[in-house]
Amino acid sequence: MIVDEIISEYRPFNAVGIQFTVRLLPPSYEDETGPISHLLDSVTDLCEQALRNCNDSDMGRVSIHNEVDVKAKTIGISSRRKDQLSADVILSVWDKVLTL
Repeated sequence: MIVDEIISEYRPFNAVGIQFTVRLLPPSYEDETGPISHLLDSVTDLCEQALRNCNDSDMGRVSIHNEVDVKAKTIGISSRRKDQLSADVILSVWDKVLTL
């Protein structure tokens, strides 16, 4: 679920930035695939939606933080071209954090 969207214009760079704040919803009771499959599907849908209107040369960055535990460290993926961002890239960052 998209909670907020902020569009910023960076005139010196002739660029526009779009920031999405999203909240992953819990799986529905009818969803029998399990929480891991739900997470994978949600992240894939998020990537597809976020990159849908981007050009191939556009840059994107992902930051993930816990809004409940504000002391928790933010994790992220540095700026990359559209073709270098995917659900697999985001999930690999989560995997590294979870296995620490």
